Amino acid sequence: MPKKENPAKRIAELRKEIQKHNDLYYKKNTPKISDKEFDLLVKELQSLEKANPDLVVESSPTLQVGSDLSPQFSKFKHKVPVLSLENTYNETELSEWLTKTGIDEFYSLEWKIDGASILLYYENGKLAHCVTRGSGGIGDIVTENVKTIESIPQTLSEPLNLSVRGEIFMTFADFEEFNEEYGGKFANPRNLAAGSIKQKDPLDVAKRPLRIYVYDVYFSSSRKGTNKHKDIVALLKKEKFPLAPDSTIIQGKTLLKEIESFRNKKDKMPFPVDGLVIKLDDLNLRESLGETSQSPRWARAFKFDALLKETTIEEIDFAIGRTGKITPRAKVTPISLAGTTVTYATLHNQDYIDQLGAGIGAKVLISKRGEIIPAVEKVTVPPKSVFVLPKECPACKTKLTKVDDSVDFFCTNRNCPERKLNQLIFFCSKKQMNIEGLGERQIQIFFEKGWVKDIPDLYTLNKYKDTILELDGFGEKSVKIIFDAIEKSKEKDFRFTLPSIGLNEVGPKVTEILIEHGFDSWEKLVTLSKSKNAEEELTSIHGIGPRTVDALLAHLKDKETLKLVKTLIGLGLKFQADETEKSDIQPFVGQSWCVTGSFENFQPRDIAMDLITKHGGKKVSGVSSKTTHLLYGPGAGSKLEKATELGVKLVSESEFLELLKKEGIEL
Repeated sequence: MPKKENPAKRIAELRKEIQKHNDLYYKKNTPKISDKEFDLLVKELQSLEKANPDLVVESSPTLQVGSDLSPQFSKFKHKVPVLSLENTYNETELSEWLTKTGIDEFYSLEWKIDGASILLYYENGKLAHCVTRGSGGIGDIVTENVKTIESIPQTLSEPLNLSVRGEIFMTFADFEEFNEEYGGKFANPRNLAAGSIKQKDPLDVAKRPLRIYVYDVYFSSSRKGTNKHKDIVALLKKEKFPLAPDSTIIQGKTLLKEIESFRNKKDKMPFPVDGLVIKLDDLNLRESLGETSQSPRWARAFKFDALLKETTIEEIDFAIGRTGKITPRAKVTPISLAGTTVTYATLHNQDYIDQLGAGIGAKVLISKRGEIIPAVEKVTVPPKSVFVLPKECPACKTKLTKVDDSVDFFCTNRNCPERKLNQLIFFCSKKQMNIEGLGERQIQIFFEKGWVKDIPDLYTLNKYKDTILELDGFGEKSVKIIFDAIEKSKEKDFRFTLPSIGLNEVGPKVTEILIEHGFDSWEKLVTLSKSKNAEEELTSIHGIGPRTVDALLAHLKDKETLKLVKTLIGLGLKFQADETEKSDIQPFVGQSWCVTGSFENFQPRDIAMDLITKHGGKKVSGVSSKTTHLLYGPGAGSKLEKATELGVKLVSESEFLELLKKEGIEL
């Protein structure tokens, strides 16, 4: 910094900039700079304040932790300060810290999960409050939202008063599936997880695939026999809290070597991680070292820098999804990133473009967020002008509008050719009707020829078969695969046809829940929509929130949707759930089974439930007095507690496997 610059002026600028990025990260869940860039701003401010102590104020961000407090939630004063970790970015910084704290001491080493921090307060062994980190001293009470995460124990085995700290997150697979149902409106798992626990309606939160790993315990008073972090881990295991994989206790002198093994596994992790957490194992030593106003001296975060590569924006075009959302994307000079060649990167929306200052000709840094979506992260050399989205849909010239306070623009024309094309691609995709041979390229060709303009046209495509065979790249074998797959898709039942037609809010999970509650056909849903208590009946179903109910009832009364389904039924598609295949062996007759937790032999766990229904049993989504059995695995939460209270028979995975073997049932 030049000597002539006024320190007070620079300090004021830094405080304002840091506060802005704190709000973007904690309150809006839309960070715009990397953790490392943020830390550099904080370190500059710390250095200036140290050199100018007369300019230090209590409200300085160097003396505070970032806050995620929201006005719509009641507040809770934390029993102990909820601090942030100081970040280290290289082995030199980490070695310096280890030397200070004790190279011969033992440390816990665990993944730093990129999610939302939460405190679980237990009073006399009962879960009483779930609270966000907030300002570090005060947090938002989000108890009912967090209780929807089944793996969280509601009651401990002892009447303890303590708080458990953890991280709420989503796996990449769950995020992709959920995001697909919502038209790709969410940027990444971390933002969605953090935003989910701040939703107004717990029923809506229950639909979201939130998970939690816990990692520390704070006792209201000293607890005999708890002197090490490994004792805390043992307590958490005993109480069946979900713990992150790979966590270990290791001596300081071997930490750097072990960090490398974690680094090598990072890209294979099924959930977002952005580094490691290193904490002293000895709790007494932790206490003697104490903490600063922001961070404990006995712990550090070792951050993995996001993999960034520089390239140039050559063009900016638009992806128009089946829901009508327009997403600008940058066509960039191809680069290799995280094992793939990147030629396109998302720019999200106009607000994001404006904040970056992005445009054609700009040099930019590209990352793969969560190893999934290539994104433009930063402009390094600005363009001549910042790009501005058109006011009209490029495909159909309909005026673009924002919907439901969204930052995104939408084309509201249901007959927009780009929307229609993407609806077709979605319908044929592997996760939906899985029509082999009909990828994006083939569908686009048929769409441009005018042979397939809407979903029903797929089932009359055979009239163009001879013409298709004349096209380049369409040999007899490939064309046969396409038509065989189209015909085979008629075998798929309501579990696939309903979510595949692309109704907003009605994906595979909602469809499965509806079927479980007796709404196993389109006809039954339409009949329900005509009744006076339709909204009440749907809202009473666990896992279906008010927004889904409103959307579903609107679809069931929409003339175009009703016409589409009627046409597809006339073409031979099933809009009724098939009866589950029954076996001659029926050991589960008269039994109602529920499932919770994770399993080694049943992934997904619906495989176990399908076996039960095939052999005479009934599967249910929740535990009640009518439930006879609960199949549980690691991570089992409130369902296990409720089943225990009700006297439901508890069956572990090993016991279930033995039961199947005894009855002669093969997996």
